[in-house]
Amino acid sequence: MEGIPSSDPGRPLLSFLFHPGALVPARPRGAAAAPPRAVRQLRIEAAKAHGFAKPRAAALMAALARVLPQTGGAVFAAIEAWPGDLASDGVIFRLNAGLHALALAGREAGVLGALYRGGTMPSSFALEAALAEALDVHADQLLGWLAHPTQTNEVARVAGLVAALLELGRAQALPCEVLELGASAGLNLNFPRYAVRLGEVNACAPASAVTLAPGWRGGAAPGGALSVTATSGVDLHPLDVGLDADRAKLAAYLWPGETTRAARLAAAIGIAEAHPPQVDTGLASAWLLRRFAQPQAEGVRRVVFHSMVLQYASDHERAAIDQAFTLAGAQARPDRPLARVSIEWRADRAAVELRIAQWDGAGERGEARLAALCHPYGEWIEWRGLA
Repeated sequence: MEGIPSSDPGRPLLSFLFHPGALVPARPRGAAAAPPRAVRQLRIEAAKAHGFAKPRAAALMAALARVLPQTGGAVFAAIEAWPGDLASDGVIFRLNAGLHALALAGREAGVLGALYRGGTMPSSFALEAALAEALDVHADQLLGWLAHPTQTNEVARVAGLVAALLELGRAQALPCEVLELGASAGLNLNFPRYAVRLGEVNACAPASAVTLAPGWRGGAAPGGALSVTATSGVDLHPLDVGLDADRAKLAAYLWPGETTRAARLAAAIGIAEAHPPQVDTGLASAWLLRRFAQPQAEGVRRVVFHSMVLQYASDHERAAIDQAFTLAGAQARPDRPLARVSIEWRADRAAVELRIAQWDGAGERGEARLAALCHPYGEWIEWRGLA
C-alpha cells in the first residue's frame, strides 16, 4: 500500500554528508527557538493519534517529541536533515516501525514490548527512559528503517474498493479486472476472499477468516453482485509473505497496542500463503502502460486501485500515472470501460478521500468524483456515492 517511494533518481532516500552538529542553526539574539521539525511533526502525529482514539500511539509520539532532541543522536540528526517532507514521506511511521521491530525481536522486550503488545501502559517516565536507550543502543537499526518507505498493506482499506466496485455496478453491472498500484505484499489483491460488510450489505466471502466491517456513515451502501475475473499489482519493492523477514516487516508497521489489526494482518497473510497474489516488481507508471497495452476482454471493466500511495511518488511519477490513464481512457468503450479508484490524502492532509473516475468512450471522461471520506486505516467510511 504505502509502497511506491519516489522514482526520482535525484532524490535520495537517505544521504548524510555532514556532521550532526552542523544541523544546529544559529539563533538570533532575543529570538525564541522554534521547535525542531522532528518535534513539530511528532506533535502533529500525537494529536492525530489522539483524535483517532489511539492513546498508545499518541503517548509514543508525545514521548518521542520530548526525548528525541535530547538523546536521539544520529536518529534525530537524520530526521532533521530529511530531504523531503516528513509527513508525505511517512518518516515518523518509519521510526515507529523500527521501534516496533525491536520490540517484536525481543531486543526491547520490557517497556516497549508492553507498549506494543497492549499490556500495562507504561508511565511517561518509563517510556521516555526506554526510548532514550533504544535511540542510543539501536541507532543503526533505526536508521535502517528510516531509509526505506513504509509497507503497511492495511487490508481494511480495501472495503472502500469493494464499495466502489458495487457502486460502479449500479450503472452497469460488469465483471471486473482489478489492478493495484503500490501493492506491497499483495494482501489487498485477495479481497474477493475476504468477508466485507458495508452497513447492511454483505459482499465477497462471508465465511472468510478476514472480516472487514468498517463503521458505515452517510448514505446507504451500494448492493448487488460482485464478480472479479483477475487481480494483479505492482510495487517497487514488493514483500513476500512466504519470507519470515517480510512478514515481520508488515507487523512492525502497526501502531502500538493494535491487537485487532495485528490479528487481521495475520489472517490475511495466512490467506496469501494459500493463495499467493500476483505482484510484479517495477515502476507503477511503466507497469500501468504495459497492462493497458494488453487487450481488455469485451464485457469486462478494468479497474485500477491505489490507496495511500501517491504521497510517496515523485511529481514526475504522478504525472506519468495520470498520462497513462489519459491514453487508456481515450481507448475505453461502453463494453470495455476503465475506472480508477483512489483512497488518498486530500492535498491539505485534513481528510482521506475515496474518489472514482470512469472512462467509457461516451459520457464518462475521467472526472475524479468524490464518493466517500474514509478513516486512514479503514475503520470507517462516510459514503456519498456517485448518484
